[in-house]
Amino acid sequence: MSGDMILLWLVLLPLAGGLVSCALGLFLNKRDPKASDLLVKGVVAVTLTAVFAVAVSLVLGEAGGTGYSLSVPRVCGVGLGFETDGFRVMYAAVTTFAWLTTTLFFFWYGAGEEHQLRYYVVSLITLSCTLGVFLAADLFTLFVFFEGMSLASYVWVVQEQTKEAVEASKTYLAVSVIGGLVLLMGILLLWHTAGTLRISELYWACVAANSRPELYAAGGCLLFGFGAKAGCWPLHIWLPKAHPEAPASASALLSGILTKTGVFGVMILCGRIFVADITWGRLITLLGVATMLIGAVRALFSIDIKHMLACSSVSQIGFILTGAGVVCAMTGGGYAFAIGGCILHMLNHSFFKLILFLSAGIVVKRVHSRDLNKVRGVGRNKPWLMILVMIASLGIAGIPGFSGYVSKTLLHEAIVHCREAGGGTGFAVAEYLFLAAGGCTLAYMTKFFVVLFLRKPSEEVIAADIRCGKSYAPIVPMVLMSIVAVFIFVAGTIPEVILRPIGTFAAPLTEYPPLRALPEVFGWECIEGSLISISIGVVLFFFAVRPAVMKKRVPLRETPEYVDRALAVPELENAVYRPILLSVLPTVGGTLMKGIETGTEELAKGVFVIAKSVLTLLDKIVDALMLLLRRTILRPVCEQRNISLGEAVSNPIGHVGNVFRRLWNATFGRKHPKQGDCVEAVNRARENVASSVRLVSRSLSYGLMAFCIGLIILLVYILLNLQ
Repeated sequence: MSGDMILLWLVLLPLAGGLVSCALGLFLNKRDPKASDLLVKGVVAVTLTAVFAVAVSLVLGEAGGTGYSLSVPRVCGVGLGFETDGFRVMYAAVTTFAWLTTTLFFFWYGAGEEHQLRYYVVSLITLSCTLGVFLAADLFTLFVFFEGMSLASYVWVVQEQTKEAVEASKTYLAVSVIGGLVLLMGILLLWHTAGTLRISELYWACVAANSRPELYAAGGCLLFGFGAKAGCWPLHIWLPKAHPEAPASASALLSGILTKTGVFGVMILCGRIFVADITWGRLITLLGVATMLIGAVRALFSIDIKHMLACSSVSQIGFILTGAGVVCAMTGGGYAFAIGGCILHMLNHSFFKLILFLSAGIVVKRVHSRDLNKVRGVGRNKPWLMILVMIASLGIAGIPGFSGYVSKTLLHEAIVHCREAGGGTGFAVAEYLFLAAGGCTLAYMTKFFVVLFLRKPSEEVIAADIRCGKSYAPIVPMVLMSIVAVFIFVAGTIPEVILRPIGTFAAPLTEYPPLRALPEVFGWECIEGSLISISIGVVLFFFAVRPAVMKKRVPLRETPEYVDRALAVPELENAVYRPILLSVLPTVGGTLMKGIETGTEELAKGVFVIAKSVLTLLDKIVDALMLLLRRTILRPVCEQRNISLGEAVSNPIGHVGNVFRRLWNATFGRKHPKQGDCVEAVNRARENVASSVRLVSRSLSYGLMAFCIGLIILLVYILLNLQ
């Protein structure tokens, strides 16, 4: 494998593995289920290992200055394009590593469950599409794989086929489909405005674009589509519903990887299309701060461990979006801090949620519950699991010495720099809310850790320990999770050696300068911000979270009872979206259509009255003329032949027709018709026309039919004249 074709192999290899697994599973399952299961798992594991190896080779090639670019013509009409840069190959490697870890975990987690083959096949298809998104050279290619990823990952959410999973999958699919359609609209508008969809060309094309309003319209549609997948407020509604119902391995990927495809799109908007656009930057910052706070507050008061981690994902995406907004709104220097903070926090969050969701999966698999009251104390006497969760929790909370502290410090320093450079009061408020959201993160992660590892075990946990014994997790995934935990700790300890090169390597994602050096992350100015967040977190945990979620306050090692206060707050979907979509819009639309129908009916009646009056007038004029002719020129003829006036008019026409017919037949040798053939034909035609006119003139359907025909003709004309 060499050259640019390596990109195509990277995208197609998981798809091929999925098809082979599907064929083997369907063919062998009825003959030998155990052999089929082992063979399918072997194919899946080999495929993912090979894909990870290819992704690592791309990283090494890019680090050595070997870039790749590939164009596949005539696919979907305009062709597909792929290319690499530091960020793309880095996330290709992170994606394949996460897929390998979670799939090996599912070998254990899904053992004995139904529809395992479906999970493996869909997982490989989703991986293929996800890699296609990150490696896409243009927005059209990105859209094709983006939609494939959304539709394939829908099966993850509905995998367990419970009532709650079905409802969550409906929400996920609705957000994905609507977001995809709006995204496509934005891509078409951008193509019309900028003249190109190639990501590397967007900056100069948008600078040269004549119409700024059209560019904002395209950007708004793109933001809707990408923000829906990222989990940006107010389109985040699928995240808190889908993550708890999906298998833990799928939740880790949905949170850690798939949301980053949406963030990737937002970074393209901020770093390629709206570069140094303060208005756009303020919009993204506002959405980021709202997402950050709403997710954190819901996580504070949730006692469903997977729901809490899902809300945490919403909050952490808000941190990244806030940094992306600051990039555009930056009026002075410091771009590198904002871009580096966004990229590093994307990477960190992928690793944090890989550990946390898989750890939650271990808990759910053992106790068969997500309720804190039932999983309380499950981690006692499990030091390996405790250390992993502790490192991930401290990292996501931004505690000094862990990688999350470095990325959050970069984001905080970027906000401070923007505020000091004249960003306005809004960015001063954003800084305080940023620190408060960091404190919320520490508070809910403290709740998570204390309940799982420090509380007295519940009856369900004791029964699970007796039933399952000491073994509680698969070895290989735990080793891979441990590698991630080591990275979180070491990268936070020596960030200049690990995180700074990563930030510099991935910076070509945008038009801004790369991260050449880190600030003094362990200096007092940076530590001060972290201490403020830690103080807020401690206060929230002891004086807000514990009193709110406990029915009665008890000592640390006593047995409390927790209440889910997050459920008391109505969700945006049920409080706003469903009433609007299922009640308000149908009512307003029905009323509007009723008004249009009534108005159309009255208009049709008026037109009919006018038309009838005109036809009546014409009929009277014709009758008067015919009466005049009858009494003058035609009267002798009619009286002599005893025929009506109509016959007097039509008979000569018929006779003329007979003359022509006789001449035709005489010329070509046909038999002469009877004398009255044409006369009778003309009379019959006259009567049919008169009858049709009477029927059509009384029919409203004729008017509607004519209107539709006119619309069709107009549409055909427009399509034929499109440039």
